[in-house]
Order: sequence, then structure tokens, then C-alpha cells
Amino acid sequence: MTYLAKIKKKFYRKTFDSSCRGVLDTPPVELDEGSGVAVLSQTYHPDLIMYLVAAKSFARHIRPALFVVVDDGLLPQDRALIRQHLRRVEFVDRRAVPNPVCPAGGTWERLLSVADFCERHYVVQLDSDTVTLKHPVEVAGCIQRGEAFTLPTRMGNAFVPVEQASATARESDSQHVQIEAEITLAKLDALRGTSYIRGCSGFAGFPRGSVQRADLERFSQRMEEALGRERWSQWGTEQFASNYMVANAPSKATLSFEQYPYWQPGTDLEPAALVHFIGDDRFTSGRYASVARQAIARL
Repeated sequence: MTYLAKIKKKFYRKTFDSSCRGVLDTPPVELDEGSGVAVLSQTYHPDLIMYLVAAKSFARHIRPALFVVVDDGLLPQDRALIRQHLRRVEFVDRRAVPNPVCPAGGTWERLLSVADFCERHYVVQLDSDTVTLKHPVEVAGCIQRGEAFTLPTRMGNAFVPVEQASATARESDSQHVQIEAEITLAKLDALRGTSYIRGCSGFAGFPRGSVQRADLERFSQRMEEALGRERWSQWGTEQFASNYMVANAPSKATLSFEQYPYWQPGTDLEPAALVHFIGDDRFTSGRYASVARQAIARL
């Protein structure tokens, strides 16, 4: 990243926090304790305003029973604000999440927490850099029917056999660990007959009982044995594991990319229900802030 790009990113990040502080003046969310839905996110102090926009804009349309926050560095006053706005919140210290097997960091504790809370809730994993703009009809249907889902990507939006996923990955010249892990899927006898989807873990749904911690840990062990501990510990393996868990849930559904896109310059957001402002483009312009302010105005 050039020096100018870094300055630009810093400017738009600061502008976002200042122009979107109106979220702090909006009323607390309405909960539905009978819904059985837990909205789980990992966040930290610098993303406080982002997180409140994400959580409150989503809860405006789908009322959860509670929020779960995997605390990756919140201040005491941050926790107090989150409780004030979201009302029923369970905080989980990221460093205290039991993790004897899977890689540490890189949002693995978030996925492990999903597995833990899946024992008694339908868990929606919601990243802080998402904004819900209108009622997410497809997602509401998945929750009602007990189906898993994950954000689509341009590289894949279908549940396919692991052999097909591996063949597709072999066509890529990328050296990213996610590509290497996808290629490895077809090499493991224990995974034959299973499925995969090349989605994004920034927004995903896990029905009650659909992810068992023991299964997740076993999957991680197999991949670590195949790729080596150092390689398997790199950033991106959690998203790969999340994709695999969604694809092998007893019941699952895909979402349309037009209604659940990740934002890039020029993206048409008119049909979008929920937008994921991914890191590469999040603060390259003021678009994220303007979309967030639209959502805040509706709260």
C-alpha cells in the first residue's frame, strides 16, 4: 500500500467513526427471547461504532434472543455501551475460549464459540463490517427452516462435492492457504462424500446442533496433519473451516450474491439486503460511511 493510500484509508476510517456516532443516539434494540437466535460477533475497541451499526441494523429486521460478543480487546466502557444498546449480551474473552486443538487467533476462537453456542441456539455469525439495509428475506427463511447459510462470493456460490472443490482450486495460481486447503480436501479419505462451498465467513448461519465442537476439532486436526502446523495456523483457515461446516450441515441453503454482496467500487447496492464491507475496499472512499448512516437513520 502506498503512503497516499495509507493516508486516505486513515482519513476515511476517522470520518466513519465521527460521522456514524449517531448510532449511539438510537434506542436499544428490540429482542425476541423466544426466537432462539444468538447473534455472535468478534470485535474490539477500534471497531465499536462499526459493530453497533452492524448489530443494530441486523436486529432491526431479525430480533435475536441475545447477542454474543467474543471480546478481542474491548474497554470496560465499550462493554457498558454495548449492553446499553443490545440489552442482553454475553461476553466471551477470546483468550479464555477453550482451544486445545485448533489454531489460536485468526478468528478461530469465534468459530469455536459458534460451535459452543450452537448447542442451544441458532447462531448467526455477524462481522462488524456488515450493514443490513432491508429485511433479509432469504436469511429469515433459513432461520425459520433451520438451514445453514454463508455469504456468497464471486468464486463460488454452490454446495459441491469436495472433489469438485479441489479440482476448481487446482486451477488457481494463488498461493493462499485457503486454496491449498481446498486442494487438500480431495486427498483426505476421511472427507470423501462430504461437501464444500467457497463462501465468506463474515456472515453465516448455523442451526442448533449443526456444528459440534468435537467435529470441528477433528477437522482441524486432519487439515493440520495434511498441511503442517505452521501453514494451517495462517490467516484464512478459519474461513475455510467455516465454509466446510456450513456445507456439511444437515440442512443448508445458498444466498444470492446480488442481495448479499461484498462491496467494491462500482457495486450496485440497490438490490442489497446486507452488504459486507471487506477490508481491501472498506475505507478507500466514504461509501461505507454513507451506507451506514442510511441504516442509522432507520433505527
